[in-house]
Amino acid sequence: MPVPRPNKRRLPAATMTAVLLLAGACSEDADAPTPSAVGPATVTTSIVEARPTLADEGIPDWVGDVVNLHDLADGTCFNQYSWVQNDRHVEIDTRVPCEGPHQHEVYLRTDHPARAGAPWPGDREMEAYARAECYGAFAAFVGKIYELSELELGYLTPSRADFEHEEARFRGIHCYLMVEDGAEMVGSARDSRR
Repeated sequence: MPVPRPNKRRLPAATMTAVLLLAGACSEDADAPTPSAVGPATVTTSIVEARPTLADEGIPDWVGDVVNLHDLADGTCFNQYSWVQNDRHVEIDTRVPCEGPHQHEVYLRTDHPARAGAPWPGDREMEAYARAECYGAFAAFVGKIYELSELELGYLTPSRADFEHEEARFRGIHCYLMVEDGAEMVGSARDSRR
């Protein structure tokens, strides 16, 4: 999950126009009859659930061995591929050598410090912990602080089911690097000062 950089969001002009028109339509009209003079209003609501149809995409030619990202160690590079097939979104991750072209590089693998048997700390706490750990290790790995780097950081956190599983408790957090525009990297980013 990439750490967002601060940015401002603006409403498109068309949205702003629609909001202004709606506000004007909802304003009181002094000449309009009051509800008691017209009689009770009848409102009919119909909810239609529409399922979007996704266009099939070709399966990409992927490089590397398909892998579970939770199994990756520090210094491992990987690619992510996704496509739509039979109205389903499909994603796979592959382990690739860092010497060749790759999309991501794991630079830290750590564990959440919760004690055994602890309850799930919640999505916000898990993401806050992962973000802090990944940010803290970024400069030491790359050789440049995050704010001045052309690289982005992302992280992988355990799910609640993995965290609370009776026998296979998983607390692993993976921090990884990527290029901001999604371009591929060649070689490790360690001490690259990128």
